[in-house]
Amino acid sequence: MLALSDHDTMSGIPEAAEAIAGSGMTLVPAIEFSAQVIDPIPGAIPRSVHLLGYMVDPGNAVLAEEMEKIRAHRDDRLRVMVEKLSVDYELTWDEVSASMPPGATPGRPHIASVLIDKGYFPDTTAAFAGPLRADGPYHVPHYAPRLHRALQVVRDAGGVPILAHPYTGARSGAVRHDQNLRAILADYQEFVELGLAGLEIDHRENTDEGKGVLRAVAAEFNLIVTGSSDYHGTRKPNQLGENTTDPAQFERILEAASGSDLVS
Repeated sequence: MLALSDHDTMSGIPEAAEAIAGSGMTLVPAIEFSAQVIDPIPGAIPRSVHLLGYMVDPGNAVLAEEMEKIRAHRDDRLRVMVEKLSVDYELTWDEVSASMPPGATPGRPHIASVLIDKGYFPDTTAAFAGPLRADGPYHVPHYAPRLHRALQVVRDAGGVPILAHPYTGARSGAVRHDQNLRAILADYQEFVELGLAGLEIDHRENTDEGKGVLRAVAAEFNLIVTGSSDYHGTRKPNQLGENTTDPAQFERILEAASGSDLVS
């Protein structure tokens, strides 16, 4: 069994369903929404958050509208990034756009792919640590809904919202983890009340300390706990199936979902 949760699109689900036909495998339709959290203080910098939506209905009109809005902004943003990068790297928009499969959501990995092919970097991780890093001079932000909006969209589409890699140490998260546990729990409670169903804890980018904190949060609010490889292809170190979700936890996802069915 595997879940396909591409960024801000579900266009790959039919192809994945065709690929597993007759294999004995089961596909879990899903999506990974780009979202953001902005603290209610003057001048707060938005924190980027990824929200998994398991078993959402791909035909849901509100979901489709939000996906298209995100993807349109990503396309424009990527063009500007390529323009900025082309000053220092041999890179064109035609090359980057040619690297995108039909229906794919435009993103930095597509730029990384071209830079790797040209020999600038050995893999995606190195490219993201270099010119594609979020705080670098070439970075251009893109539209993403507030997390509370993303939670609502996933819920309304019959899906089960799970925060992806919530405590990596390097990435920003939905909650500031440089607080004591009581404050962390109070901040998570707000999102639980808005419909958050679980946390992706077993993930290579969550820190060991972070996993402990996340398990305390999950226990406090009886949240679903998932594991994921977050596989992005052979140009990242993540191995398909390196982290998995306990069957009992997956049953909780199935019980809570009403948007789509498993594909086998």
